[in-house]
Amino acid sequence: MSSIDGVGGPSPSQGMGSQQGAAGAAKEKSDDGGGFRSAMSRAAGGAVSGVGKAADVVPGGKAVGAAARLLGGSSDGMPGAQDDQMDKMFEMQKQSQMFNLQYLELQNEIQADNRQFSTLSNLMKVRHDTAKSAINNMHA
Repeated sequence: MSSIDGVGGPSPSQGMGSQQGAAGAAKEKSDDGGGFRSAMSRAAGGAVSGVGKAADVVPGGKAVGAAARLLGGSSDGMPGAQDDQMDKMFEMQKQSQMFNLQYLELQNEIQADNRQFSTLSNLMKVRHDTAKSAINNMHA
């Protein structure tokens, strides 16, 4: 029985060798992701270094330049340097999310305090107006 693109199993003349060859080719294709990763790492490294250099020229770019130098500081051509940059970026994102969550909680607390203050203020105003009205009624 012959197979069409590996469907139907091996033909008697091919034996089991073709299945192992197909598995090896599939493994080679799945391991090829390193080329894409290195290309993206080089592109990101170039962008970070470009931002770091251009930030000195732009007004107010010192903070951006400092962040770019922080991210790009360990890129000395070593394979682990790009992973370190990615780890730093993920850590910065986690910190940013944590700060945003804390800011949201603070906003909710302030909003609750504001509602409580408004309620008390309205109650005190009604009490004052009632007392004033009672005093005015006595004078009349």
